[in-house]
Amino acid sequence: MAPISCFRFFDLPAELRTSILSHLLISKYGIVLYNCTLFGPAAHDRVRVIHIFLVNIQMYQEASAIFYGRNRFTLNGQSHRLPGHLTKPGGFLSPQGRDARRRVQTLSLYLTRIGGEFENILAPAISDMILAGCLRRLKICLGPPSAHHSRMLGPDIHMMGRLPFQTLLNLLADPDLKHVELCVWKAHWDVFCPFHEKVDGITKEKTPTEAVDDHGLATIRGHEDWIQLDWETMINVLGTGERIVKIAEPDH
Repeated sequence: MAPISCFRFFDLPAELRTSILSHLLISKYGIVLYNCTLFGPAAHDRVRVIHIFLVNIQMYQEASAIFYGRNRFTLNGQSHRLPGHLTKPGGFLSPQGRDARRRVQTLSLYLTRIGGEFENILAPAISDMILAGCLRRLKICLGPPSAHHSRMLGPDIHMMGRLPFQTLLNLLADPDLKHVELCVWKAHWDVFCPFHEKVDGITKEKTPTEAVDDHGLATIRGHEDWIQLDWETMINVLGTGERIVKIAEPDH
């Protein structure tokens, strides 16, 4: 019987180990925590990491740093309620999941509405990921109104002065974030129209391809699916609280 041979992975240089682990642990589709619609990334090519994490302590330290630090994590929560597996014990949004989510550096969040669950569950968790963790790149996408809500009159500008939306603006303005994006779907309430792309005030001419119905639902045709908003202008125009200012650390 031929002798059993083994490959001593940790004898490789650190740079080579990182390169190998990166091929195994980084997904081009991102890490989808929950996806309730077809608007998010593809569900295939999922990265399975548990068997790698459990090799030994050194492997966990090296592999987890790559997995949490270099993947884009996506929570596509365009449902009426957050799924239980995210908030139950051990879930991503649970107290037991705090240490893991604090290691995430890039997060994309898809929402249909800004309401109580965002204010009470998602925003505090994300704020903690920034303040006590490593989150530095945040993208929030506000999806299209549901079929039920699209038949109702849309929200007005006063809606943005309420606490849930102000919580969103305060989150986007966190000075520890290095990159922030706020987007709406190409079918959206017209209250967002003044803030398409970069604008200087609260009025904006409708483009020839944009139409607004009697309920205040705006639709942009001939454009990519997601429309970027000027969130900084939104904060300057609609923000009701004082912005947090990061004080530079003194030179020693």
